[in-house]
Amino acid sequence: MANVRQISVFLDNKPNQLTGVMKLLKDKKINIRALSIADTKDFGILRMIVNDTDKAVDILRAASYAVADTEIVAISIPDTPGQLSRVLDILGADNVNIEYLYAFLGKSDKSVSFVIRVDDNDNAAAALERGGIIQLTENDISKM
Repeated sequence: MANVRQISVFLDNKPNQLTGVMKLLKDKKINIRALSIADTKDFGILRMIVNDTDKAVDILRAASYAVADTEIVAISIPDTPGQLSRVLDILGADNVNIEYLYAFLGKSDKSVSFVIRVDDNDNAAAALERGGIIQLTENDISKM
């Protein structure tokens, strides 16, 4: 299985919370490859894929942020109509439950990449491999 780790940072839903995280990462030369923010009235969850996960987690924890490091599935598919539907069909056929997903651009304008949080990474990876879907590694993402 291609292991990609996602960083989740829990933030109060107040002004300048995101700014603090971004400045820390900028100052330490951490490059964000993909990002998603989910919020409620009181807090938000910032989810990121970065070029150096270990370094970013250490920096954020040292600054007293609540941080989680989670393994996810990352894929690259052609940027043409119906490709995401094909991926969903492949995962659905193996009863893989998708908790959330978000997209990011890769090296080429001919492909799009997705972060997919599923209930069973191993089952998802096997299904995607059988379906011919390109799975990304942390090394692939750090080079983007």
